[in-house]
Amino acid sequence: MTEDTRTALIQAADRYETTSFITTDPIQFPHRYTLKQDIEISALVSAWMAYGSRKVFLQILNRMHNGMDAAGGPYRFIASGAYLQCCEKPDKCLYRFYRHSDYQALCDRLRTLYGKYSSMEELFDPSASLAANVHTFCTFFNGINGIPVPGSPSANKRLYMFLRWMVRRESPVDFGIWTRISPSALIIPLDTHVYQVATSLGITSRRNADLKTAVGITRAMAEIWPDDPARGDFALYGQGIGD
Repeated sequence: MTEDTRTALIQAADRYETTSFITTDPIQFPHRYTLKQDIEISALVSAWMAYGSRKVFLQILNRMHNGMDAAGGPYRFIASGAYLQCCEKPDKCLYRFYRHSDYQALCDRLRTLYGKYSSMEELFDPSASLAANVHTFCTFFNGINGIPVPGSPSANKRLYMFLRWMVRRESPVDFGIWTRISPSALIIPLDTHVYQVATSLGITSRRNADLKTAVGITRAMAEIWPDDPARGDFALYGQGIGD
């Protein structure tokens, strides 16, 4: 990585990792809350929905969160079973490849989780690798449309975005409410835009935007931010938008 590229990435991260970023991103929804369980449920649902047209999925997420708030917030929405009232027509399309039955299945699994644990974070073993923990997480939610199959070689952008939200600390955007995963272990949430920017900068030469590519890009970002390589998500996003 050239010094010019390094400087441009640092500047882009500084420009885009600000509170103003929140209002244009699905992370705006968990920022409605202060209770840990509310934040992590909202974050998972928001990340789960974050694909396709941003304008459309943000509108749908707003309606979904209004429904959660009417029940007293995401945690009460799940724990009370209030979500069942939102899924009276399970075969109806919720958004693109999702039906209302998919949302109900996700909520059912969350209700099971909070019947066993006080926080979603308890699925993660602080002594295990990130890969092992991601496998455990995906196994728990296995069969839910939109949750990666355990061991999937795809980039799993939405899952790693969710983890970035939960784990990165001292950020004006991310929450940092989970401590069982180190920020240094996180992987860049790789989408088409970030992949294209990384390719144009010579950070990756791989032809597939898969998990191996995401890991390679993350290693490059660790050259700049060794304790917080996922900050490179803002850098690559912002550098591409700015230029």
